[in-house]
Amino acid sequence: MCTEHGSFNRRRLLQGLGRTAAVAAFAPAFLSTKVAEAYAQTTYEHLVPGRPEGVGLCSERLEDVFARIQRRVTDGLFPGAVALVARRGRIVGHRAFGSRVRGADEPMTLDTLFDLLSITKVLATATSAVILAQDGVLRLNDRVADFIPEFAANGKQAIKVRDMLRYTAGLPLDSQFLDDPDCERVWQRMAESPLEYVPGTQVLYSDLTYRLLGRVIEVASGMDLDAFAKARIWGPLGMSDTTFNPSGALISRTAATGYSEIRGRVVRGEVQDEQDHALGGIAGCDGVFSTARDIAVFCQMILNGGRYGGVRVLSRQVAAAMVSNQTPEVRASETDVSPLTNLLMTPKGYGWELATHRFSNGGSRLSSGSYGKAGGTGCFLWIDRRRELIGVILTNHGLPTPFDEIGWNRMLDAVGNAEFFDGIVNAVIDE
Repeated sequence: MCTEHGSFNRRRLLQGLGRTAAVAAFAPAFLSTKVAEAYAQTTYEHLVPGRPEGVGLCSERLEDVFARIQRRVTDGLFPGAVALVARRGRIVGHRAFGSRVRGADEPMTLDTLFDLLSITKVLATATSAVILAQDGVLRLNDRVADFIPEFAANGKQAIKVRDMLRYTAGLPLDSQFLDDPDCERVWQRMAESPLEYVPGTQVLYSDLTYRLLGRVIEVASGMDLDAFAKARIWGPLGMSDTTFNPSGALISRTAATGYSEIRGRVVRGEVQDEQDHALGGIAGCDGVFSTARDIAVFCQMILNGGRYGGVRVLSRQVAAAMVSNQTPEVRASETDVSPLTNLLMTPKGYGWELATHRFSNGGSRLSSGSYGKAGGTGCFLWIDRRRELIGVILTNHGLPTPFDEIGWNRMLDAVGNAEFFDGIVNAVIDE
């Protein structure tokens, strides 16, 4: 024993939700060196296998965490999963469960790729944007309309790149134009979307905002988002299994998600979001596929303050700013009132979700200053900065059906992500 220590409308998610507190002051774009150093702890240059007890974790309690995932798979709550736990540079648990395809004899393996959906926002888009700012190619205070002129329509000419990064740009949760086969016209229609609220007066998690932010990155860099992320993030970090639109050679290693009524088939190796698929599969809000191992490398880079494997991707200041509260006037006490409002309206970093104590999809036991990201297909990652602890759980649950508040809650209950993250925190025995 261990000692104690289908087609869907995302607007439906907003039904019955009220407005939140205003965001007032415009905080500095990046943090001071002193503050950044406080965020970056000991640097672990490579993730290597290790024993739980060697990094202050209890093997028995970790086995309990994995047994609970297996039970959910056995009960048919989702077809399969891959989970990974790392601490202080050591991977102490990396397990595969169930099947890559519902009802098929195709066992899940550790190197399975998953449709990460909204984890794209941190793994690609937000990180690419701050790299461009770090390079001086754009500034976070640049106007979005300087890169996408039609964005100025409907009173949006003053909205800044930083507003998009921190989910305060005034745009609706999503706008899908599946009735229009002309991709360039769809992009124009999205850019011209009217405001849903006064920019800077609240947080509203928005796929539309990040879809357009991806477009800003492509205009500023002269590259599509996939190429830029591979050149500046995934390639330097050795994340060779991370990509938009997996190639044919990778499809057999990719987990299937749900059935698409529009496409008339089970979705496998294609982003499940219908609008992003219609736009070609490369978008700022969704579309990245990756493995648990690659994601853990990315997480360790952030935990290290922007560096991994002898490569610096982000400065310490930029890495710290990404996971700091960039919406200080939004109060968790007023917005963390349900699992859905937690996702949509609680304080945010640049792309990242920040831990709260009520309805965080990272559970209730993460320490203050923890950060993570949810993907609507049933994929989650969280980093406990103080404990130097990384948890990744990837499932092929697929998008909730229907995609509304009740559907979102049911997906969370099925995957058991809060149970997973609470369990790995409970395995810590050296504090």
